[in-house]
Amino acid sequence: MDTVASLNETAIPVVLQPTKDAFVKLLEKQRGEIESIACKTFRYGQTERHNLDVYYPPANTASSGPVPVLFFVYGGGFATGDRKQEPPYDLGYTNVGAFFVKRGIVTVIPDYRLVPVGKFPDQAEDIRDALTWFLSNTAPVSAASPSALSLDNPTIFVMGHSAGANIIATLFLYPTVLPLASPIRAATRGLIPQGGAYIFDFSRQITPPGLLETLYGSQERTLEFMPISLLKRADTELLKSFPDIFALVSELDPPVIKEGCDEFAKTLEERGCRVRNEVMKGHNHISPHWALCSGEGEEWGVQVAEWIKSKL
Repeated sequence: MDTVASLNETAIPVVLQPTKDAFVKLLEKQRGEIESIACKTFRYGQTERHNLDVYYPPANTASSGPVPVLFFVYGGGFATGDRKQEPPYDLGYTNVGAFFVKRGIVTVIPDYRLVPVGKFPDQAEDIRDALTWFLSNTAPVSAASPSALSLDNPTIFVMGHSAGANIIATLFLYPTVLPLASPIRAATRGLIPQGGAYIFDFSRQITPPGLLETLYGSQERTLEFMPISLLKRADTELLKSFPDIFALVSELDPPVIKEGCDEFAKTLEERGCRVRNEVMKGHNHISPHWALCSGEGEEWGVQVAEWIKSKL
């Protein structure tokens, strides 16, 4: 975390590479332990962007109670991102799976379509389809575990970071994609949005010029369908179906993201949702997930794991 503190900057393009490089060195020391975690890839859709990885808890983490399932939707500005990264960054996201399964939480990391192929609401539909596939295939998923694992009637938690937080917020706020009667809503006990892109201001853009217009179709549609707009016009019945929320933002997130996260959490509370809102101390926008299994900056992950267990 010393490198994060020394950067004295919050802009994502500035902190991205030095943050990753600092944590790669720490994660490399834990490579054997991280790679010892059992993981299996499944196809949930038609393309190479429709694969997901399931990480299985070690036998020594087994409990007599229900086994929670955490879906993690990574970010990447809607146009980049992979559940599997190239060396020397290949422990990225694998470390996320390892961290949570060591705490007895089955972890699922799906890919999804990216801009320009993926347009609104394709990415939310992909995550819906990944969740639907999982709920319909718990038997083969369980059978692939190296130790006994029961996933009957699984309890789901969905975590998303940055663009991933936008995607999961869109999924649960847009009934055109996820109807109120969907089994996904019934199975989902909690949402964990982190550093999300919930509000877009074209006078303070943090995405490349033209990206949002490509994603949503126009500036007007961006403002109409961004998560804060979906939330403000969501009907009461939809919000009654909302799971509990553990909203997170990094202490060193860019100001526009911090302001958007604060407004989104405040609006959720005003609309009657159950929200826990926390700051990931000492972290910038990039560092939280790279920190897991590194031995530094893992406190937020411990909080999330404890929160998940408290909801069972």
